[in-house]
Amino acid sequence: METRLVDVALLPCEMEKIRAEGFAAVVIDVLRASTTIITALANGAARVIPLTTVEEARARREKEPGALLGGERNAVPPPGFDLGNSPREYTPERVKDKTIILTTTNGTRACEAAEKAGAKAVVIGSFINQQAVVDFCRSFPGPLLFVCAGCQGRFSLEDSLYAGAVISKLGEGFHLSDGARTCLTLYERWQDVDLTAVIAGSIHGQRLEGLGFGEDIRLAAALDSHPVLPIYWDSEIRLEPWESRK
Repeated sequence: METRLVDVALLPCEMEKIRAEGFAAVVIDVLRASTTIITALANGAARVIPLTTVEEARARREKEPGALLGGERNAVPPPGFDLGNSPREYTPERVKDKTIILTTTNGTRACEAAEKAGAKAVVIGSFINQQAVVDFCRSFPGPLLFVCAGCQGRFSLEDSLYAGAVISKLGEGFHLSDGARTCLTLYERWQDVDLTAVIAGSIHGQRLEGLGFGEDIRLAAALDSHPVLPIYWDSEIRLEPWESRK
């Protein structure tokens, strides 16, 4: 039986060293960009435009004055932004049919890295859409690469734990890299422990708790609460079947 490669970039910068043809990338930023993007689209947002810098986001907003400007630096919204990076803010009443221009410290950079690396498909993953990502990974015909956003350039427990959780459910027909095996082992170590507690105990989780964002952690740990699959294509994220973007 032919096997498909499963690899993990524990930080976006590792993308430069990974070589695979025709691969799909799963971008992961559990705390909090992935969780927020999934929530926004599930609640009716038309699209999310992820941008790397605050300056780029503000410039894009000038071109699309009807869009909402969202994001964070050091976990709080930059001056003049409509929204932060908390999934609690992206309610149906606020985001339905809206374009959201989003810039975050970690997650939006991971999207850009996956696109530059030439991924055939890029999807956004977090615990709140885990099964949708598992189904996508099983059906995609090529190699799989999980891209962990990390936290300010460092390894993050929650992103790697999520990668391991998805990998654990793929079944047969996959060849795991050392990074993928490590994430799988990490998940197997923690799978029977309360997910909210594990995420809250991470460095990033502790920081968010200290800033008053504890509820965001609980939302991020709500397994399969938003069973949708955001697709990143042409520098924007929508809810579309990935087959339509071949």
